[in-house]
Amino acid sequence: MAGPRTSIGGMLFVLASSLACLYVAGRLWNTTRELHYLQTELQLVQQSRKLSVGRGSGLLPLTDSNGDSTNADIRTVQGSDDVLYYSVRSTPSGGPRAPPLTGPKIESDLPTQEWDERLLGQIDSVEAGTVSGWACLRGQLGKPLQVVLYVDGVRVGEAAASGDTPHHIIHRLCEIDMDMAGDMQQPAQQGVGFTLKLPELQQGRHEIRAFVSNPHSTSKQELNQSPLAFLETASEPGLEEALKRKDNIIRVRNAQISALWDELHTRQPWKNAIKGEGIVSFPEDAANTTRKLAVLGINTGMGARLRRDNLRRTWVPMGKDLKRLEEQRGIVIRFVIGYSEQKDDPDEVKLKAEMQQFGDIVRIDMVDTYADLSMKTLRMFSILPQKIDADFYFKIDDDVAVNVDALADYLDAHRTQGNLYLGCMKSGQVLTDRRYKWFEPEYWRFGEAAGAEGQINYMRHASGQIYGLSGPVAKYIGRNGPILHRFANEDVTLGAWLVGLEITHVDERRMCCDSAEKCNAQTGDSNMCLAYYEHQCAGICSSEERLEPIYEACLRDPLKKGQNARQAAIH
Repeated sequence: MAGPRTSIGGMLFVLASSLACLYVAGRLWNTTRELHYLQTELQLVQQSRKLSVGRGSGLLPLTDSNGDSTNADIRTVQGSDDVLYYSVRSTPSGGPRAPPLTGPKIESDLPTQEWDERLLGQIDSVEAGTVSGWACLRGQLGKPLQVVLYVDGVRVGEAAASGDTPHHIIHRLCEIDMDMAGDMQQPAQQGVGFTLKLPELQQGRHEIRAFVSNPHSTSKQELNQSPLAFLETASEPGLEEALKRKDNIIRVRNAQISALWDELHTRQPWKNAIKGEGIVSFPEDAANTTRKLAVLGINTGMGARLRRDNLRRTWVPMGKDLKRLEEQRGIVIRFVIGYSEQKDDPDEVKLKAEMQQFGDIVRIDMVDTYADLSMKTLRMFSILPQKIDADFYFKIDDDVAVNVDALADYLDAHRTQGNLYLGCMKSGQVLTDRRYKWFEPEYWRFGEAAGAEGQINYMRHASGQIYGLSGPVAKYIGRNGPILHRFANEDVTLGAWLVGLEITHVDERRMCCDSAEKCNAQTGDSNMCLAYYEHQCAGICSSEERLEPIYEACLRDPLKKGQNARQAAIH
């Protein structure tokens, strides 16, 4: 009986070990994702900071709560206990008899020039004899940067930063748009990542350093996480050692995150993250003949191709018609999509083909999930005004039907009426029970329960299916995003951002037609529906099947359609 018990015990041990590995890997993934986000925001806060040579260039050095500069990057360590990276080669590259390294010494290549804040980059890892990372020149694409690497003070080679980028958020750090690279005359590079195969090394502890140069100047500086210590070994570390190493990486990442939060929210409170200045009042824009009337940003997911095609068959023009709408009416329509959390998501390949086919998609550097819709909305009002100057910016869901011509006429009549917040205004109950879909975890922020029903109510805000902002209001949100608190529900979040500002809330009921009766009531411009959706579904119910007939009956030439046709289409 000893054999089966031993076998079962071994299986349980392997299962427990696997679960432990998954747990640690999950913690590492989550902390690293949060670190990337925080470092991106901090990068914007401190773009003008001058750093000393030898610091990491791509991701900023940290500061403690007293404001003193520290460095939470993985640095040179004594011994091997604190080494976080292992270069394990399946076939020993030379073992203890590997020849000594030969080549130029690092002393002849150390950067002495003035700091160039446009140069960014980082060593990401050393695995299986290969160094990987990324490097870029902020705002420029086309000529890959050359990264020079040293091991133990000896030059071992160069690598071009033109490969796949490790994470799409790096493109935002670099201020480059890879989707626009295809429009460049020279061949587009795949990204800003680099890899370099290391030569044969003695087994044991080594130190790698990496430098990047600006091809347009004499500036040259060291990458972030350089110097970086690693172990060259011919055998995989044991399970206990691997878990210890991952746990050490997690502790380093957590220390970075903690310091970044302190830097972002304590050292730079109430600062404009884009311009480095305090909150500013809305500008009084001068007349601008190149400005568009409105940008309609349609919130849609990566896998929502059917919904997008539905809109293209109805109220979103394609090809020359889309261009004509922009030129003649000043209406720009773009689908707004983030990125997948899944690496090598097949939807990415399909989406790139769709972008090339239609040219009506804008990407936002964030993981696209419904749970983070408030952040996506914030990003949208930051990105769209940077790309297109307009009098109004709208957020519209992809299960809403819109009468674009009527909306253009409406906005043209309101473009000189000050700073506006347009939508179908409401003030609903704050849901304090987590069993409900729109549960608000921070319900306490909205006050105490009151009234005969003993419930908490939200402040006045526009329903999330469609709403618009005057240009200065949208730009205000984009400038001050890092200090704007986000709630669970995106429409409430936007209303909270605006409730205390000197703007006009416009409760436009023409933006929330939701029945055949309202469609039938259209008799002229004054009561023509601008948009149609159904409150019970927070959009058009079963929009894949019902949006097109509803649009045809209610919004396309609405004054020419008979009541019976509208009744049949909507019901």
